[in-house]
Amino acid sequence: MEYWAASRLLAFGGNPYSPEALFSLQQPAGWDGAAPVIMWNPPWTLLFTLPFGLFNYTTGQFCWLLAHVSLILISVQQLWRIYGNTAVPSRLPWLLALTYVPAVFVLINGQISPVILAGLTAFLYFERKQKWFAMGASATVLSVKPHLLYLFWIVFLLWIWKNRQWRVISGTVLIGLSAALIPLLFDPQIYFQYFALYTISDIPGPLDWLTPTLRSAVRVFIGPGHTWLEFAPSIVAVAWVLYYWQQYKHGWQWREQLPLIVLVSVVSSFFAWTSDQVAFYPAIIEAAIWMRQKPIPWHAFWAARIYIAINACHAVLRIWVADELWYFWLAPAFFANYLIFRWEVKKNGPL
Repeated sequence: MEYWAASRLLAFGGNPYSPEALFSLQQPAGWDGAAPVIMWNPPWTLLFTLPFGLFNYTTGQFCWLLAHVSLILISVQQLWRIYGNTAVPSRLPWLLALTYVPAVFVLINGQISPVILAGLTAFLYFERKQKWFAMGASATVLSVKPHLLYLFWIVFLLWIWKNRQWRVISGTVLIGLSAALIPLLFDPQIYFQYFALYTISDIPGPLDWLTPTLRSAVRVFIGPGHTWLEFAPSIVAVAWVLYYWQQYKHGWQWREQLPLIVLVSVVSSFFAWTSDQVAFYPAIIEAAIWMRQKPIPWHAFWAARIYIAINACHAVLRIWVADELWYFWLAPAFFANYLIFRWEVKKNGPL
C-alpha cells in the first residue's frame, strides 16, 4: 500500500511524501487505518517502485507479489549456483525459499526486502564473473534500505580502497546518481518533501516504532532514555567489522565473508523487520550446500536441527503473537546458529 500510493503520486504529479495525499489514495484502495501508511524509504527507492504505481491498486499489488516471488526464487537458485560452484539447477533452494518463515511474511506484508536479496545475489554473481562495473551497480540496490546493511557499506568502501577497484565505485556512483536523479524528473521538490516529512511532529517516525531489534528490546525491558545502550549493538558491530576486516583483508572473498557481514549488520541494526531477514539467504544456502556435499546426513548437523527449530518456533508463535517487537530474538538466533555452522565447518572440513 505504501509503495503503490507513493509511486502513483509521483507518477501523476503529486507529493509522494504527503500524508494527506497518501491517505486520499489509500482509503479508496481499502486502507481502513486512522492514519496513512507512509513510505519512509529515500526517494531513489521510487525508481524500483514507480512502475507498480501506474496500475490500480489491485493490479499493482498482484504485480508486486509476482515480482517479489520471482526475485526470491531466482535469487536462491542463483545463490545455489554461486555457493555450489555448479550450473546445474536444483529444487532444494526453492524448498528452502518456500519454507523459510520470514520469506512467507515478506510476501504477505509486501515489504521491499526481496529487492535487497536480489541486490546481494547480483553483487556476488558479478563479483564472481569479475564484471566490476555491474558489481558496483548491484550495490546501489542495497541503498533502498541503507541502514539495514550498514556494515556492508563500511567493508565495501575499505575493499575498494585496498584493491583500487575504481570500476566498482564508478558503477555504484553512476547508477546511484541516476537512481537519485530520476525521481527529480517527476517532482523537482522531492528531496525537500522527504526531509520535511521528518519535521511533522504528530507523525511517528521510524525511530519511534518498536521494531524487532535489540534497540527496541532495550527500550521495552530497560526503559526509554538510555540512548547509549540502545545504540550499543551498532557501536560494537562497527568496532567488530573494522577488526574483522583487518584480520581477513588480504585474502578477502566476498562469497565467504558476505553472509556473516549481513547477519551481524541486521542483528545490530537500529531499525529492521523480520521480513528483512530474507537477506539471510546467502548464509542459509551456503550452509545447505556444505551439508549436502558431506557424507554425513544433513540432520546429523546441529546447525540444521537448530535452523528447523528456530523456523518452526517462529511459525508457531505467529499464530498467537502478531506484534513484530516480540521477535527481537529471531535475528540473534539465526546469527548464533550460523556461528554453530562455522564451528561445524572447522570440525568437519570446508567445502
